[in-house]
Amino acid sequence: MIEIRFEEEHDARMMYEHLLKGAETAHESMSVLLEESTVVVHIPPGDVWCADEVLIPAIIRFITDVKEEKWILSILEQAFLYRDQDERMQILHIVHSLLDGKLQDIPYKGLQKERRSLLEASLAEFVQNPISFSFDSYVKFRLRYYMAYLVRLTELAIDEYKLEQEYQSFVEMLRQHVYTRKSRLSCLHLVYNGSFTFYDERGACLNQERLVQYIDEGIVYNQESYIDPNIIAPLLSIAPKTIYLYTAHIDDNMIITIRNVFQERVIVHTIGEFEKMMGKQVRKQ
Repeated sequence: MIEIRFEEEHDARMMYEHLLKGAETAHESMSVLLEESTVVVHIPPGDVWCADEVLIPAIIRFITDVKEEKWILSILEQAFLYRDQDERMQILHIVHSLLDGKLQDIPYKGLQKERRSLLEASLAEFVQNPISFSFDSYVKFRLRYYMAYLVRLTELAIDEYKLEQEYQSFVEMLRQHVYTRKSRLSCLHLVYNGSFTFYDERGACLNQERLVQYIDEGIVYNQESYIDPNIIAPLLSIAPKTIYLYTAHIDDNMIITIRNVFQERVIVHTIGEFEKMMGKQVRKQ
């Protein structure tokens, strides 16, 4: 018999429900009871399979599904002094993205695997049949490495949050520049297929020499932040009313920035649509 005692009845119920799901695969060899704030698991003596394949995975799911977010929010507030609820939730969202591997260009790999390894190590030699223990004591004495991991994970998320805030400020600065600048071309055709090529409203290619003539040097040598001199600087200097963007790479970082800065001025097309447009221009000529 294995007893897990909790301070809160709600936690005990959540652990009980997680164990019930796992116990369905164990058939009659394992039973789970809820006695107020204590979860009681009956496993036949010598049945290692139930402990390794049902009990330990259920405890891990309980920690990651129920407790982990609360611990991270507490770390943000107490260790990093993030008091604002909205800020904490934004950073928590980044934590989930880091664990899911959804953030582009992030060098931190294997965070999900490391988390599970730390939790498995904390339980492997500890959860034996029979045993009776307090969940809070387990957290205090067995999860020190996992808690240190959560602090490190939170620090990574904070770094990404700060970078995102800086990026948003940068984008807003560029937007303001676009709104206050007079358009030097009514429209611009921008083709991206590994590299960027500019065309004016008549379909004439704007080579680098032509683009340099448009560029406002005050934009390139902006004191506040670095502005790409080959793509962003010409676009800001020309400030076209409409940008026809032809690409198959809408997730490219530069494409995302262009769309964020120029917003409704950008109309996205496929590369094939540009080829059709150029064909029409040739026939007109």
